[in-house]
Amino acid sequence: MSNLKLIKISKIFLFLLLITFFYNTQGWCLDNQKEAADELLYRETYLQPPEEVKELLLRDRHYDVLSNLSPDKDHFLIPIQEEFSSLKRMAQRTLRLAMLEFCPDVNREWRLSTYGVKGLKIYSYRQGKAWEVQLPANILVSDFVWSPAGNKLAFLAHLGKGSEVWVADVSTGEAKAVSKALVMVTISGARGYRRSGSPPSQTLQWRSDGSLVTLLVPSNRGSEPQPPTIPSSPLIRRTREKPTPTRTFPFLIRTPYDKELFRFYTTSQLAILYPGQEPHYIGEPGMFESIAVSPDGKYILAERLTEPFSYLVSYRSFPRSLEVLNETGKVIATIRQIPLQEAMSRERGSDRNWPREVKWRPDGKGLIFLWREKAKEDKKEKAPSKPKDRLMFLPPPFDLDKAITLVATEKRFVSVDLTRDGSFALATLSGRDDDGQNRQEIVAYDLRCKPPRAYVLVKDIDPEDLLHHPGNVMVQRTANGIPYVLLSSDKKKVFLQGRGYQENLKPRPFIDQVEIKTQEKTRLFEGSPDYYEQPLLPLDENLNKLIIQQESPTDFPDCYLWEKGKVTKQLTSNKDPYPEITAAKREHFTFVRRDGLEIHAWVLLPIDYQAGQKVPAVFWTYPREYQSVKDYNSSVLRSYNLNAFRHFSTRNASQIWLTQGYAVVIPDIPILGRGNQYNNNYIAHLVDSMYAAIRKVDQLGYVDVDRLGHGGHSYGAFATANILAHTPFFKAGIAGDGAYNRTLTPMTFQNERRFIWEAQDVYIEMSPFFEADHLETPLLMYHGAKDNNSGTFLIQSERM
Repeated sequence: MSNLKLIKISKIFLFLLLITFFYNTQGWCLDNQKEAADELLYRETYLQPPEEVKELLLRDRHYDVLSNLSPDKDHFLIPIQEEFSSLKRMAQRTLRLAMLEFCPDVNREWRLSTYGVKGLKIYSYRQGKAWEVQLPANILVSDFVWSPAGNKLAFLAHLGKGSEVWVADVSTGEAKAVSKALVMVTISGARGYRRSGSPPSQTLQWRSDGSLVTLLVPSNRGSEPQPPTIPSSPLIRRTREKPTPTRTFPFLIRTPYDKELFRFYTTSQLAILYPGQEPHYIGEPGMFESIAVSPDGKYILAERLTEPFSYLVSYRSFPRSLEVLNETGKVIATIRQIPLQEAMSRERGSDRNWPREVKWRPDGKGLIFLWREKAKEDKKEKAPSKPKDRLMFLPPPFDLDKAITLVATEKRFVSVDLTRDGSFALATLSGRDDDGQNRQEIVAYDLRCKPPRAYVLVKDIDPEDLLHHPGNVMVQRTANGIPYVLLSSDKKKVFLQGRGYQENLKPRPFIDQVEIKTQEKTRLFEGSPDYYEQPLLPLDENLNKLIIQQESPTDFPDCYLWEKGKVTKQLTSNKDPYPEITAAKREHFTFVRRDGLEIHAWVLLPIDYQAGQKVPAVFWTYPREYQSVKDYNSSVLRSYNLNAFRHFSTRNASQIWLTQGYAVVIPDIPILGRGNQYNNNYIAHLVDSMYAAIRKVDQLGYVDVDRLGHGGHSYGAFATANILAHTPFFKAGIAGDGAYNRTLTPMTFQNERRFIWEAQDVYIEMSPFFEADHLETPLLMYHGAKDNNSGTFLIQSERM
């Protein structure tokens, strides 16, 4: 047995679960077996799963994916994940303040201390071989950043004493600390849980001279504030002048002492690290959330939290300031200041009158950002004029009043990026057509012209018409993560990459080359109809060479070198770690609900299934909301890929039941409703979907419908409790980390946009808590004691 105690095993795959399901779905039990089951049920300890399950879950499931390429266009970084945590790691002292979870003893965001990458490999496609980066044992790493030349790799090493900046020599794999100074990686680490190196690090950046910029624990910060021995005041809360509806949060700042702790453990010191030297501190300490170094290394774009803090919302709604700092750390420009956001907006995509999508130009000339002006009332027409969305350019010294408008449009920018040389801006714009339907277009702006000349590359795009979607502009990133549009070597063409959705649910990813001035399209790559082939990244400007990944329902994913006009060359030799699971028979099927909706599903049969058998089954579900049948059908195209390999994942481990003689049925549960009223039909659509799915699997002949169990996690747990309360179909249920009383989440939940006072009957009808007295089917609930989901407090399971 590994020294890992496997939190998820002990939480989900306890032998207790097998006992619970087996003796309620099999319908019989010998006396001595029942005694053994009862003994386990009352044992207050961690229980191990059966040996065959334990062995399965402890296998090394790593396989190589070549998707993180060095600037030298040869070396790839391959992170090796640690699949499970340990009780020791999970039991580290942890503070939870304003929805920020961190381990104070190591100044690190909680996830970076408990899960992540345990090893690194470097692969050279030119040499055709891989080698490991030399790391200490029992270490986790994150925030991988290639040096500008690609010959070095910087990363954060998460050690027992704290986190350090390390650098590896790419050619040898030798790695060592740049400095023994400890990194502050609490809020900057929480901005993106970087297991694979993408998105780019917001804590660690290279400069052009080979030095590194990072955020350190302040050297003079002193010791942790101590709580008052006697409270200085009662807990005081004040109402606001205006309504401030907020979602429920489990871990908020509650006291003035909490504020001290939060400030203490989020304040960091900007520093430049030179190999072999002491850290060079720049500027004043601050609650820095992210940093981004300019291409020339002279400036730092830094965002930091400011005060006041709030007792009502998470730290993500605290005030913040985005600033440009020079090499000494002096603030030379403030780009935006966002005030405290205590009131939740229910209008998705609502306008904010401050710069957004602020980033460095890839050509090093300054910043670009988007800014949407406020609507102005036309005094003659007595109606608001249409506000314009603007692409702005801000060169040094970054005087916001002198920002230059590059493009102004009445449509909204969905995305925009510049080419590496800054000659073109490629934008996706969104607006309404004459019928009020949302339509998009892809436009190339030639920034060499004054004013920039616009070329509409693709127009009248229906973003929901996936079968005819033209794809998205191909974008790559610099070593420090600055995005740029791929431009052909002759500076005349850009590229669109799409998923290639098909009606037969066998997508064929593609790449099209588009001539900017003529809009002429040429298809460069299209996946096979018999395999799932997806481009991972290009190896040259004109996309004559690509790294692609190929797989099929029976072929484990491998990476290949694709060259125009040549036979593909296999680069990796990955092995399926779970052949007995993935070889199990599985069948995609559809069934029709009472309202006429055709719904998609999977049935997976036990690994030892014999033709003609009818076996017990576990249904595993997660309802989702849609405004129309069209929306649901679009989601089917996105989520079903009949050419993909059928992975077994320990993160979606319902398939573990295949080893215990059960079939697993995974049906979609579409909840349909117009506008904000999806959930008016929740119970009806949930029950009708289950009834229709059971009838269909009965017709298929695989499953004994008198021996069914049901399970789900989070919103699936909520569905499980409702299904057991409202139907007689199942003999037992498993519900993990669920919410069962919607009056405890009164300010919206999931995709429900109404407050409880606007839909009180719906909130109550949906809550299985109010049907608990009708629940006679055995239901096993498990719940993380420190669940940080805003809708699934532990009390939900305790009260249920």
